[in-house]
Amino acid sequence: MAINKRQSALWVKVVVIFVVVAFVGSLIPALFLGNRGTQPATGATETGATLERIANDHLPAVNSYTALLRSEPTSYTALVGLGNTYFDWGFQIQRALGGTTGHDLPMWISATVAYEQALASQPGDPNVAVDMAIAYFYSGQTSRAIEVAEQVMAQSPEFGPAYFNGGIFYRAAGRTDDAIAALQRYLEVEPEGSSAAAAQSMLAEMQAAPSGEATTTP
Repeated sequence: MAINKRQSALWVKVVVIFVVVAFVGSLIPALFLGNRGTQPATGATETGATLERIANDHLPAVNSYTALLRSEPTSYTALVGLGNTYFDWGFQIQRALGGTTGHDLPMWISATVAYEQALASQPGDPNVAVDMAIAYFYSGQTSRAIEVAEQVMAQSPEFGPAYFNGGIFYRAAGRTDDAIAALQRYLEVEPEGSSAAAAQSMLAEMQAAPSGEATTTP
């Protein structure tokens, strides 16, 4: 199920940003080139070429934002831009490789670090908070994703994406009743929203499941 990122238009020191950037950079050669001295399989070669192409699409922006953060460590614009770049990088890998493969994990982790720091600098933007929750979700931190989504629901009760994505998080955690309630609330807030059809489809699936049977979305 596709995650709804944005429908309109967080506590670590900034040094962590650069550590994560360096971490991602250190992984790139291994992800792309494999083990030198061995003959890679065709599939591995194709995957490496795809990852390299995607990296080339996003590394210039990463480098630009990190350069700005060296001189302005709390720049909200740069931190959000960096988070969005890693977010989009992770999604592009997923689309190209057919889902979560592990190659996208460093990008989701990097996105959460940038979003955390942005919201620590300037709290209150539900768009950024929901994007951070999605990045938590794709990095395997479903409970943290739910916690952030619930914070947005409480602070911005008319912000539809929090309910739609919260429904997905709840469903993945096996909390079917909470998922149904969140998706129903999404449809109340945005009955004609871009994710309305997806919400209705998920609701139909969960409501049709035998009582007590957990339903999850891969």
